[in-house]
Amino acid sequence: MKFMKKRKGTTRGYPKNVAVALSGSSLRLEWLLRLFILALAGGLFFWGWRLDVADKGFKVGLPSPRDYYVLSEITYLDEDTTRQLKENLASRVLGVKVIDFSLVPIVRAVLEDIDNPSSWSYLPEGLVNILKALPSSKRGRILDVTRNIGLQMLSLDNYSSSSTDLRGDLWKYLANANLPIADKNIAYQILSYLFTFVVETDSETTALVREFYKSSVELVEKVLKPGTLLVKKGELITPGIANLLRLQGYPESRFPNMQLAMVLLMVFLWSFLHRYTDLQEWRQTSTIRMTYFATLLILGWVMQFGVARVNALYSGIGTLPIVGWGYLTMPYISAFYLGLSGGLLGVMISSSNSFAYLYSMFLAVLITVLAHAVFKERPTTQGKAFLKIELVGFVAVALWYAFSGVFYHVPLLRDMLFVLLLLFCLGGIFILLLPLIERVFDVVSPIRLMELTHPSNALLKRLQVEAPGTYHHSMMVSTLAEAAAEQIRANALLVRGGAYYHDIGKLKRPQYFIENQIEGENVHDTLSPSLSALIILSHVQEGINLAKEYGLPSAMIDFIAEHHGTTCLSYFYNKARRNGDKDQYCYPGPKPRSKETALLMLADSVEAAVRALGPSVLDITTLDDAVKQVIEVKKQEGQLDEVNLTMKDLSAIRQAFVTTLMSMYHTRWVRDKK
Repeated sequence: MKFMKKRKGTTRGYPKNVAVALSGSSLRLEWLLRLFILALAGGLFFWGWRLDVADKGFKVGLPSPRDYYVLSEITYLDEDTTRQLKENLASRVLGVKVIDFSLVPIVRAVLEDIDNPSSWSYLPEGLVNILKALPSSKRGRILDVTRNIGLQMLSLDNYSSSSTDLRGDLWKYLANANLPIADKNIAYQILSYLFTFVVETDSETTALVREFYKSSVELVEKVLKPGTLLVKKGELITPGIANLLRLQGYPESRFPNMQLAMVLLMVFLWSFLHRYTDLQEWRQTSTIRMTYFATLLILGWVMQFGVARVNALYSGIGTLPIVGWGYLTMPYISAFYLGLSGGLLGVMISSSNSFAYLYSMFLAVLITVLAHAVFKERPTTQGKAFLKIELVGFVAVALWYAFSGVFYHVPLLRDMLFVLLLLFCLGGIFILLLPLIERVFDVVSPIRLMELTHPSNALLKRLQVEAPGTYHHSMMVSTLAEAAAEQIRANALLVRGGAYYHDIGKLKRPQYFIENQIEGENVHDTLSPSLSALIILSHVQEGINLAKEYGLPSAMIDFIAEHHGTTCLSYFYNKARRNGDKDQYCYPGPKPRSKETALLMLADSVEAAVRALGPSVLDITTLDDAVKQVIEVKKQEGQLDEVNLTMKDLSAIRQAFVTTLMSMYHTRWVRDKK
């Protein structure tokens, strides 16, 4: 079963439990923001690569642009060393020699008849020409020595000694011959050539033997410790060295197309995640909230990008301000979503070094998780907010340094000083830009709420002087609503602010509202029911106008607009004997759309109902029945239909109202009982 949304003839379906009520303009804005974020992510990624890697990365086959060191311990198979060992061992096999015994008689016959020029036909033409040019006496001595040594080496005794390298023994025999060295060389050339017919190298067998020796060499395994020099500046980057550099996360000079594609795909998929979470900034809210969320995300990415240009390992710290802004101005789940997923994507976008991903991502996760714990109690002053964000940063960096010291290296003093300075700068940006962000994007933080609820506020002082009854009523309603908010874990401080300002529209005609009237006098007795209804109903719109005039945030205006919902003034409608359209006796709404505004509606009605009972409220049972009746009426009228309040929540709200009212009227009960 799906929740269907139609627009201009098209049907868009979303799972019912994650139904997204987006108007046509909101949907267009969502896609515009999505495309802009994708373009920004791609631009930052390319710019970062251009600044850090394009001219500084390594490339196989070229000299190293810098000294590269091992960043984390690694065990790897050294293929280059293994290959060198195999080649060295194989090079020791000069060749496998074989003897062709069928040719031995022919060689022996040639040697025996070596004096006969007809036997020289077996020799190369060059040797024959040398022999012909020699004097006969000299030629005879050379040929005699050649014959004697050749026959001696071909004798059966020599073969029985398993000598396979006959040519290798030639010089050993010639060394004892009584010939000049030049003549010995001629004899060697003749014998060496003749023995090539008998002894030759078998290339196939030699190759097999060499491969056998190569296969006996085991792969060389090496362990590199952090700080070990991998390659010096100017040395050639071999494929093996390049693999090690990649394992350590060092960037290559080529543009990482696959990495960019992966980043853009993750950003694109991430942009749809809000449809499957309880992120109120993206569901059933104004377009400015969507823009605000996207702006914080972009600011975070830009700050991470700037930090990465100084040191890519610290880019995760750039999430600190946006995490702080998120937890001060958004629901916790929204802030956690923004800080964690947005921060991790920012690390990937801002750094082209895959090794830096690991450490920077860990730092971003630490900051978000710690902020989620530290900001559970939201700060109400700028000083407390600064201390909290600095605490998050210091603890996250300390844990990160401890992790880094174990698995990477102990940080240097200059790195620590840099991080301290960076934390103070980011904390300052967080505090200085918070008021600007609140005003530009119409969001409200606990700090601004404290300012708005301070008694010195000009509008509250005016309410206290010009409509004291309404001011007292607002304080009572605030006490009730705030107590209930604490019970159901709603934003109690926001409820307090909304209660303070929900009736400021009564400032225009305070005497027309019963809490400001002198006992016994009611101006409505002289007015027609329709005119009385018009005056009372108009205090909502007049309150909205006054709130805008004084620059109150939209969060406060929501309380003014929704605290009566679409309820009707039944008294004046019945007084008019039901003449005319009933809608003119009803508030225009809208109905409460948040737990906080619903609490204010209930507290406002309960306070009025209990005040109307007067002295008759003398026991807890009567008080409980009055509160229960108010809540039940609001449910039956459908005023709570747009708020996710469970039966358990309503029970807790009723109990909180009763307990608070008991404290308020305790003195009167005691006096009346006496």
